[in-house]
Amino acid sequence: MKGTRWIRVAVVAAVLLGSMPAYAWRFDLGENTNLNVAALIQFQAQFQQNAAPDKTDYSKDFFLRRVRFLLWGDVWKGISFFLDSEQPNFGKGGTWDVSMFISDAFVTFKVVDQFMVDAGMMLLPFSRHGFQSAPGLNGLDFHLGLLKYVDGSNKNLRDAGIQLRGYVFDRKLQYRVGVFNGAQGQSLQKDSVGAAVKDVAGKTALMSNPEDWPRFAGHLRYNILGTETEFFAKGITFGQSPTLSIGVGFDYQVAAVMKTATVLNKDLSVKTPGTLTHSLGLTGDVFVDVPFGADKQHEIVFMAGLFYYDHGFELAYDKAKNATLVHAKNSGVGFLSELGYRYTFIEPVLTVDYFSSRQAAQDLLVVKGGLNFWIRNAAVNVKTEFGAQKTGNLASAPWIKCFTTQAQLFF
Repeated sequence: MKGTRWIRVAVVAAVLLGSMPAYAWRFDLGENTNLNVAALIQFQAQFQQNAAPDKTDYSKDFFLRRVRFLLWGDVWKGISFFLDSEQPNFGKGGTWDVSMFISDAFVTFKVVDQFMVDAGMMLLPFSRHGFQSAPGLNGLDFHLGLLKYVDGSNKNLRDAGIQLRGYVFDRKLQYRVGVFNGAQGQSLQKDSVGAAVKDVAGKTALMSNPEDWPRFAGHLRYNILGTETEFFAKGITFGQSPTLSIGVGFDYQVAAVMKTATVLNKDLSVKTPGTLTHSLGLTGDVFVDVPFGADKQHEIVFMAGLFYYDHGFELAYDKAKNATLVHAKNSGVGFLSELGYRYTFIEPVLTVDYFSSRQAAQDLLVVKGGLNFWIRNAAVNVKTEFGAQKTGNLASAPWIKCFTTQAQLFF
């Protein structure tokens, strides 16, 4: 009964927050110059199995999933910018020391629609889901179990670099390809407690990308129906015409992950140096959005993506702390899927995610069912979701259940 009472409180709080008005602020500062100011607030009430401090009861968390302040606009003809901050999970689990940081910060130089240059900190051009933004998601949150970037190669799914972008063939084909910082100087060889292995001189035994090679990522997308020309892809369009697109992407970096481990003598001197290899991610996806009926009151939305990752190897330890070189747990194949049906302002959503790791007993299965209430489309909405997931050996791992309610204001 206690759980039911908490759920009722969460729903009431979310509805009250979601009922507040939303506004947009635009300032015209001169010829071809303007500034847009906005904020994003996502409030969540979450009840997760075995997540209370005693590790046996349900957590009862009320927190701010995201708080963002956004600035964007045009500086002059063909020159625009986008800047936003991020403060994630503020108050979750009683943690209030979460710092706000810059999330996106990039400038776009547009020559023509067919050729633009983005420079700065931005979402990686890997998968369509990966360059969606949080306010425009159809599901309650990202499918983070399938977006697997090399450790140290991103901040909040973003990396700093330069990207070429354009829309050709009557805006049906879009391309994004860029060069980015990627991972560098990350400790790849960890001991049984997760600390970096160091030699007798105190030097980290094996670090990623010692020559500081850049990362390359790209995405190619074709719209069979409709067009998609926004920098941030939409999870649901609320449009008047159907959208159907397919895409492929890659994420590649030289010397970013471990191939073989450094072998140390008992006195911690190096016996055999470790070696590095490339990291690789490949993806293919489809997005479908079909509005229909009088005044387009009905809308079917479907998204699916296939992913392949090769993140090299890592050390695994048994109970006796003996090390074995195994495939990295983030190496493997998987898929994400999301299906929704909107009728006026109500939309049930079903998601299923699966990842099969090349490392034994490191798989993932997530099943979620949700209900979205689109009060003012993406600007003001309330989403509820019940999910369960298994991690590890899926044949024996228990289901961990979680109920979440989220209210969003984007104004």
